Amino acid sequence: MPPRPRTSLPLPARIRSVMAEGDYEREGLLDGLTGDARRTRVSVLESLAADGVDFDAMRDAIARDRLGLLLLERTLRPEDGHSLTDVCRVADIDVEVVRRWFQALGRPLAPDPDDPIYTDEDVEIAERIHRYRSLGFSDEEMMPVVRAVGRGVLNIADALGGLLGEALLRPGGPEPEMALRYATEARRIVEDDSLHLVHLVAAALADRIRSHALAVEESSAGRLRGAQEVTVCFADLVGFTDLGESVSAVELSEVAEMLSACATEVSAWPVRLAKTIGDAVMLVSPDPTLLVTAALDLVDTWSKEGDGRPALRVGVAKGVGVPHAGDWFGPPVNLASRVTETARPDHVTITAAVRDAVVAASPDDPPFHFRAAAPRKFKGVRGAQRLYRVQRRPTGAPGSAAPIDAVNERDEPITS
Repeated sequence: MPPRPRTSLPLPARIRSVMAEGDYEREGLLDGLTGDARRTRVSVLESLAADGVDFDAMRDAIARDRLGLLLLERTLRPEDGHSLTDVCRVADIDVEVVRRWFQALGRPLAPDPDDPIYTDEDVEIAERIHRYRSLGFSDEEMMPVVRAVGRGVLNIADALGGLLGEALLRPGGPEPEMALRYATEARRIVEDDSLHLVHLVAAALADRIRSHALAVEESSAGRLRGAQEVTVCFADLVGFTDLGESVSAVELSEVAEMLSACATEVSAWPVRLAKTIGDAVMLVSPDPTLLVTAALDLVDTWSKEGDGRPALRVGVAKGVGVPHAGDWFGPPVNLASRVTETARPDHVTITAAVRDAVVAASPDDPPFHFRAAAPRKFKGVRGAQRLYRVQRRPTGAPGSAAPIDAVNERDEPITS
């Protein structure tokens, strides 16, 4: 039996609530509840009734102790009654194309194409495919961007979900009350904070377009150059794998999150945190000096806590890379990763190309001291690489563009 239809008469809200409560009591949906617990249950049921949930569905949810989950589902996954078939028909897009977009974006794929689980916004997403195509983009060119958006959305959802869960889903609390608070705050974030996300995306996109504009080749009639000179920094935690054998997965994830937060703190345009990979982070920049500065800042910030956290080792390389869907690929990425594997804990190790670029930018007053390490060979990289450990030069100290010979170092060339 469905809940009683709401009358069109302008009844006071209190009267409508009392009438609804009487309906819920007669249906046995308030059995055993008094005081605040009863009022919370009524509030949850009213929200569900307003969303079209009938008494049978409410009763089933109560019996299975999932009334709060039902409220969350209805709050966070609204449905406007569109099936995948409807979406494709309205947007005039082939169903397989829409399926690929929805899957990449993290939207659910209904086993039955006639299952009405989609919203008006889903229809608008499908319609945007036409707009991108009108700009001359092929489906193959668009999909890496769609997947990048989907990864970002899921990462944001995971982070916000964890934040809300930590704050609201306390053990031992009354389940309907927790669900109501959780749903209310989640809806507020979806409706209000999404405006902030729009602003942040727009601002970040403007920065990326400006940086791409600098890479336009005059002879290419405005075609953006894919391959660009870039300096890449990898930083990872020493002994992170072994640490996983002695601490919980939660504690391990907290350490990785600390590293991500630290990398974010030292990244300022044009240095960018490109990605996090478990126990490692990758920074990129077109400016080698600023990236090396950020790498040193990262080591200093990470190690100054003195709380027993794993040591950090950092490698920096420079070369021609290719940006793609928010990530970077190419020789400098691979080389920076290899250099990091052989770097000393709490040190920044750079390749000769990085050192030469920094010195060339400030030949009379280089900002760093460079200590030569033994050349090393890396798998997949032609020839031995000259490496340098780098430190800040104290303010006022005389500059020296020449590397300091490492005659007392115990480094030996190795094959990695």
